[in-house]
Amino acid sequence: MPSMSTILKSLALASLLNLATASPIGPPALASLTCKTATATAANATSTGAAPTIPTSGTSTSQTHLTSRPDTPDLPSTALKLSYVAVGRGTQNYTCAAAGANSSATGAIAMLFDATSLAYANISTLHAIPPAAVNQAVPTGSMTTSSGALSVLGHHYFDASGTPTFNLTAASKILFGAKTGDVKAPADSSKGPAGTGAVDWLSLTAKPAPYVSEGVSFVYRVVTAGGMAPACTAAGTEIVQYAAEYWFYA
Repeated sequence: MPSMSTILKSLALASLLNLATASPIGPPALASLTCKTATATAANATSTGAAPTIPTSGTSTSQTHLTSRPDTPDLPSTALKLSYVAVGRGTQNYTCAAAGANSSATGAIAMLFDATSLAYANISTLHAIPPAAVNQAVPTGSMTTSSGALSVLGHHYFDASGTPTFNLTAASKILFGAKTGDVKAPADSSKGPAGTGAVDWLSLTAKPAPYVSEGVSFVYRVVTAGGMAPACTAAGTEIVQYAAEYWFYA
C-alpha cells in the first residue's frame, strides 16, 4: 500500500478537483451563503461542558425528535469521545442506466464546516442549519450562519475503491469509513431542492487494514436534508444537493 503521506496528498487533490466540478446547481436557483475568510480552526474550537449527544431519528412527524430524546437508540452506540461536529454541504451522486431503471449510488462530495463549538453552545441552532443550508449554494470559504462563521474543517468524498473518506485537513486527521448502521431519516426531514427526500442517517467506523485512519475512528451522519436519488428519466449522471451533520469520535 502507498505511504500515508501519498494517500493524503492524492486524496486531497482528488477532493479539491471534484469539488470544483461536482456542485452544479440548476433551476430552481439556490440562494448563496455568505463566505468569509476563516478566523478559527478546529484546533481552537471551544468545547466546554458536557458533550452533546446525537439526536434520535425516531418516527416523529415533527421537529421534536431533535430535542426530546437525548441519544439515538436505532444507530449503534459508541463509548468513544466526541472530537468534532461538522455541517456537511455538497452532493450525493448517482448514475442511471436507462429511463425507468433504478439509480446506483456513486458516492458523495461535500465540504465539512466546523460546528463543534455550536454543538456545545446551542444544539437546536445546529440542528436548524442542514435544512437551511441544503437550499443554499455550497460555500467556497467558511459558512456564515446566524450564530457566526463556521470555518472549513475538511472534505468528504469517496476514494477510487468506493470508500467513504473524511479528510479533516484543518485538524490533520482522516477517517476511512465502513458503514455499521443505517436508518431512515425522520419523515419530516427536509426533502432538499430536488424534492426527492433526505438520505439515511448512518454510522461508520474506521475501515480495517490496509486502510489507516488517523485521529478519528467513528462518525455519525444525522439530521440529513435532501440527497435521495431521483427517478431515472434517462441514462446518465444525477447530482442531488444535500446537507447533514457529521459527529466524529476518537
